[in-house]
Amino acid sequence: MQPAAVNEPSGNRPRAFGAAVLCCVAFAINGCAASLLYPRLDSVVAYYLEDLVTLDEAQSQQLKRTLTANLDWHRDSELRKYAQFLRGLSGSIEDRMDREAWLQASRQTEEYWRAIFAQAAPGYVAVAATLTDQQVAELMRNLEKKDEETWSEFAERTPDERRSRREKSLAKTLQRFTGPLTPAQRAMVEEYSARARPFMAEWRENRRIWRDALAAALADRRSGESFATRMTQLIARPDDLWTPQYRMAIDASRAALIELLADLDATLTAKQRSAAQRELASLADEVQGLARARG
Repeated sequence: MQPAAVNEPSGNRPRAFGAAVLCCVAFAINGCAASLLYPRLDSVVAYYLEDLVTLDEAQSQQLKRTLTANLDWHRDSELRKYAQFLRGLSGSIEDRMDREAWLQASRQTEEYWRAIFAQAAPGYVAVAATLTDQQVAELMRNLEKKDEETWSEFAERTPDERRSRREKSLAKTLQRFTGPLTPAQRAMVEEYSARARPFMAEWRENRRIWRDALAAALADRRSGESFATRMTQLIARPDDLWTPQYRMAIDASRAALIELLADLDATLTAKQRSAAQRELASLADEVQGLARARG
């Protein structure tokens, strides 16, 4: 029952070499048609990455092998963990989950995301090491272009439009689990959305810093172990490079969301708790089914 995004795009993770792989975690937590898209996730990620940089045939095949191995590992090693996690949430939601319980759930989700990046990093580093100067230039141009498109989409909206989008998105996510919100619960979501402070300016600067670090690493991509170390940090631990301002904004946003979830949890009716339990249990079954799909 934890929304994946509240008011800003997920700029915490690198887009260049593997960010789209995290869709699988979003499926596990939010149930976004996992049974339909998950088996083809490697193709989706390949399409996304090749939209950023044009690969030659050998690089494309190397990327395909990497993505297939990533997906196999995820099915074998991770999906059952997600199913167990969701079933645990389903059991916990029967009674009130306080702020600490929601915080622990948030931290556990973050650990799942980190594990995916750590596992995926070597394969993407290997592909990155083969890029030509022209490909590096293309990659950096496209990364900046996509970041600026995201910024422009945000900047073009009025504060009221941003607030309305936050409110509608959050209410929709919550109601996916609880069913219709009560008037009092809607008021809580409305108040939260009105108070939420945008941090896109911090996000934009943080993305620039990350892109600069990526460009510097790629300029030294023939250095072997040194390059692998730098790229692994950029892929698996980008928060090492967060600016203090961005870290503060992320922490404040997370704390506010957890506070809202805990407050809403205290107001759930018996019918809403039952609905949330059923939805989480259903998601757990779907994720477990994906894990068994390989036989």
